[in-house]
Amino acid sequence: MNAPRSYRPVFIAILVGVTAVTALGVMAVQTRSVRRAVAVYTRLLAAANRQDMNELQQLCSARYLKTHELRPADEGGVVGFPRNIHSNFQAWRQGPHVWLCPTNRTGPVYQFLFEGGSWRFDGPVGILRGRNEFIPVPDEPVSQPEEQASSAL
Repeated sequence: MNAPRSYRPVFIAILVGVTAVTALGVMAVQTRSVRRAVAVYTRLLAAANRQDMNELQQLCSARYLKTHELRPADEGGVVGFPRNIHSNFQAWRQGPHVWLCPTNRTGPVYQFLFEGGSWRFDGPVGILRGRNEFIPVPDEPVSQPEEQASSAL
């Protein structure tokens, strides 16, 4: 079909618009799990800073709760929990899990897993050094994928 020249800019604009909306939709779906894990992390920080043990238990994985005692720290917060997040934090998918480094691209890395229908904090898994060198924490058991739900949305 040969459209008159006056309709070509309209067709091009529609094609560009549809392409942009499609690209945004694909990106939103691909990053959903990371965004949800980051949202859990911010809720975790708020609960830890308030020393709200009930909310913390809801945000932590079953493995983490079995291997760690939740108790308030004398100086505020909760023992073993981070207290803040840097604006240059890094978060990424690591297999079925989401890993998050809350500092300025180097420092502790925390794992989040999909459990019971939502993302949950599973504790530290290592330290991120410069140039993305990851050093695993030998003392922390990492939850295995077979413990996870089949669909981590």
